[in-house]
Amino acid sequence: MKLGKKLLFIGLMGVANLSLAQSEYESKSDEVNTFNECLLEAVKNAKSERTVAQIRKTCQDPDANLFSKRVKLERAASENPFAMLPHKPNFVIPASLTSINQEPYADLPVDSELDDVEVKFQVSLKYLAAQDLLFKDLDLQVAFTATSWWQAYNGAISAPFRETNYEPEVILNYHHSWSLLGLLPIEQTSLSFNHQSNGQTGSLSRSWNRIILSFAFAPTKHFVWGFRSWYRIPEDEKTSPLDASGDDNPNIEKYMGYGEIGGLWSISDKHSLELMIRNNLRSDNKGALQLGWSFPINDKIQGYVEYFNGYGESLIYYNHHTQRLGIGFKLTNWL
Repeated sequence: MKLGKKLLFIGLMGVANLSLAQSEYESKSDEVNTFNECLLEAVKNAKSERTVAQIRKTCQDPDANLFSKRVKLERAASENPFAMLPHKPNFVIPASLTSINQEPYADLPVDSELDDVEVKFQVSLKYLAAQDLLFKDLDLQVAFTATSWWQAYNGAISAPFRETNYEPEVILNYHHSWSLLGLLPIEQTSLSFNHQSNGQTGSLSRSWNRIILSFAFAPTKHFVWGFRSWYRIPEDEKTSPLDASGDDNPNIEKYMGYGEIGGLWSISDKHSLELMIRNNLRSDNKGALQLGWSFPINDKIQGYVEYFNGYGESLIYYNHHTQRLGIGFKLTNWL
């Protein structure tokens, strides 16, 4: 009986050690893949005066977290004068189910003919305009994001784009680690001017301008989180609801609040979970929750499942509660 218990204990220890070794092997494989990607990109785009040792030093960092790895890859790729970098995730969700709120479209030709099933996709790019702008590790970036909700399967009304949100921004990004009050280690800091609009006129028009301050943290090599806080730049009031000038959505902060918190857990290469939480911090509580799961399909494309619940998924619904569940493909991830 004692021999049996010993054998069982040895077997369990063997399984645990095998699992730990497998985890360490996968972690090391991810690091090697990231280094090789960075090295290949840097070699392809390197200027003639750069040496191999300089290129290797740029990419080599065994303790790099997700932020550091992305900065190295971006800087290597940006040496190509034709390079456009991904900003936010780029994805296509062909199957997206929601309950369309018809209220914003009242009295329009499509007000009662919109489908609950539609396509959602996002294109987000940025350009690294200047490196080490005023001092080391401070970069100037110019970015543009377009997110669309497309009634692709609604042939009865000629499959229109129901809503598109356009988001150009100028970003000062400081990617040197520092500590807030000696207590909170900050991995990346950014300050941006952000304009967001749905490109509509009349009763469908929505837009706002913000100054956004962001802090990002990397407590482990594979988990990052951060928060963004924004100040909305005031606009003049409209003289009438149909006036083209003036504030289209004067109460947007009551629903979108003044900031949000997000997190990303990279479980393995191209396999991650993400979370976004937003709240208006008022007694009349309004908020939003978004969950995402990315999983590998092949070397280029990831599968993507997204769930949203709350206010402000799109500008047209900034003051309407919505729920959405979709499945599709991610071409690039956050990090």
